[in-house]
Amino acid sequence: MSARQGFEQKMRAELAQLKAEYENLKTRAGRVESELEAEYLTLVEELKIELQEAEQKLELFAETHEDQWEEFKLDLERSWESLRSLIKAVTGP
Repeated sequence: MSARQGFEQKMRAELAQLKAEYENLKTRAGRVESELEAEYLTLVEELKIELQEAEQKLELFAETHEDQWEEFKLDLERSWESLRSLIKAVTGP
């Protein structure tokens, strides 16, 4: 076998190895994508629940007696902060 043939054979073997690694990475990427999608959908569902709860709290706030609104205000502010954090987590930085 000539040096050229030996080199070609070596390169073909390396190419076959690289292709196998690529297929492995492609499979792993698909799993990661699915995991990220599931995580994203979970965050979106959490956001939906938080929004519904915040909306309910706001409705209760509107019905709150004048001497109790300060206490309720803190709860609303915490809910809004939680919503902002969750939206940031869903949309990214």
